[in-house]
Amino acid sequence: MTLHRDLYASALELLTRLELDDVMAGIGKIFAEHLQAGAQGLIVWDSDMEEFGRKAAYGADEKTRKLIERVLSDLEDGELDYILPEGGHVRQLTEDEAPGDGSFYLVRLQEGEDFAGCLVLAGDLEIAAIEGLLHELPVTRALHNAWMHAELNAENVRLRKSYDDLEGKVGALEDQTMTLIRDITVNDSIRTKHVEKERLVYWISNAVRSSVRIQEVLDTTVDKIGTTLALSRCHVLRADLNDKIEIYEYHADGVGSVRDDFLEEEGLTFTRKALSLKSPQHLEDPGTADSNGWNKDFLVHLGLRSGLIVPIILRERVMGVVFLEDCEVPREWSIDDIALIGSLADQLAVAIENGELHRELEKQAVTDGLTGVANRRSFNESLSKEFERARRYEQDLSLLVVDLDYLKRINDNYGHMVGDEAIKEIGRVLAQSSRSTDTTARYGGEEFCVLLPNTGIEMAEQLGERLRRLIAEVTIEGPGSLSASIGVANFPLHADSPDLLFLRADEALYRAKQDGRNLIRVSCLGPDGKELPKDKKGDRKQSLVPESSP
Repeated sequence: MTLHRDLYASALELLTRLELDDVMAGIGKIFAEHLQAGAQGLIVWDSDMEEFGRKAAYGADEKTRKLIERVLSDLEDGELDYILPEGGHVRQLTEDEAPGDGSFYLVRLQEGEDFAGCLVLAGDLEIAAIEGLLHELPVTRALHNAWMHAELNAENVRLRKSYDDLEGKVGALEDQTMTLIRDITVNDSIRTKHVEKERLVYWISNAVRSSVRIQEVLDTTVDKIGTTLALSRCHVLRADLNDKIEIYEYHADGVGSVRDDFLEEEGLTFTRKALSLKSPQHLEDPGTADSNGWNKDFLVHLGLRSGLIVPIILRERVMGVVFLEDCEVPREWSIDDIALIGSLADQLAVAIENGELHRELEKQAVTDGLTGVANRRSFNESLSKEFERARRYEQDLSLLVVDLDYLKRINDNYGHMVGDEAIKEIGRVLAQSSRSTDTTARYGGEEFCVLLPNTGIEMAEQLGERLRRLIAEVTIEGPGSLSASIGVANFPLHADSPDLLFLRADEALYRAKQDGRNLIRVSCLGPDGKELPKDKKGDRKQSLVPESSP
């Protein structure tokens, strides 16, 4: 379902925030703007401590805001029940529970097994409207991810404090006698490694917070891990939402790339097995040790002497793995190494989920929800770009406007569900039968457009006739066969602007309708509005298929 533009903007704003206070304030703002809630309050559930933690109230009216704060305190003290009837997420507080006059609502923010906290709203609101907004926006997920981010930041602070303590001890050792120089040097080496690892954690934390582009984050992440830990190679292997394998690779100077090898049969088998892991696994030198169920030949092909696979997991879903490789010497992976990569994997899991949500929102913004082809907005952008390209390189650009015949009759006789099915079938035929360079879009109602770059008028007419015949072969339950009328126009033959190109094709479509439907017609007017000579019209005087109707 395509989100309304302002809801899409609100959802995107939530997903690009990771600081807990910002996300809480953003949620309050959303319910204030979209539902006109007089005041809002949030209290976050700490799943580690199994108790409520951070809380905040928002609203312009101080009196109502203080009443909200009382409700949050009751939740924190256990005096207010936040367990709602099964299947419900919202309930209105009773007179005994409400802190004062007016209506107050308790919203349980939960997605699956993940309980993120509670939202309290004040005002004359409708429970259906509250639940509708919860359904449209990733409120619970954003709050849960922000809490996880806050926990990770707290862990980073703890690590930083540990480093500061260690640095202080090293400073004290530097004041000792020359006999301790060797020990000081060793400690200094350890300190340097800690600093590098701290920088790695800090950088990835910033990357996760500042970008929702998965490829950008993961490409740079493998580079940072590989260089910081002096690896031969570092990979992130993952399957996207369509189960397509994605490979992100770092390889040191003098070490060859094996990215394409992971897309071959042996590499895909290795990747699928890696993506089934729920805990870190050490891979030993395949030349001297048991391969432990892994394909030994593939490990030898990689030149592996030692490897470590750490899964990227969020809410029990394996979203990918980090694969560390040393091709020089067998390496003993320390507990600190595994803990470090595990911490980074937790942050990458949040980044991947946010990126997937961002991709889905971007797709919905340019895709027609019924047919799955491009929508009108996306088509208009493509038309402008392709027209400018055709003008710049002096190439042809043709446009087909396709209209399903007798849709009103289908809707009236068989219902709108059958009408929708007919529209979907037209979209399917156009999408499957067009070339990879073409753009297929639903312009509105039963009208579709097919944009044909670098295509002259004769070829465009042939392609249009082929599409018309394919549509005529489609049958659906109820009306049986379908038909469509098609109008064709070309730049530079018929138009000198994107809008005029569409107008000429639409005029040709109108003539096809007037001449009896199930026809293809080519524009007969030039850019100046004058009728073209007959030899330039390319007009079909009659359909190649007898007229038919549902």
